[in-house]
Amino acid sequence: MCNRQYHTVKQIGVGDNVTYKKSLWQVLINYISGETDKTGYTPLFNRTILIDETGQRVTVHNYKQLRRVD
Repeated sequence: MCNRQYHTVKQIGVGDNVTYKKSLWQVLINYISGETDKTGYTPLFNRTILIDETGQRVTVHNYKQLRRVD
């Protein structure tokens, strides 16, 4: 298993498998500040919503804490 750090928030993709606080998660939603989504929502801050295999969700505000799992 290879862990890679994201260099920008725009590299994060929905469905990416990541580690966060030594646990495996999958990216559910990635909000990028200043970019409007299809519903018209424009976030003020970057945040990534992760989900695990049990359905538990967590919001991450610092993308540098995430590592992509290949």
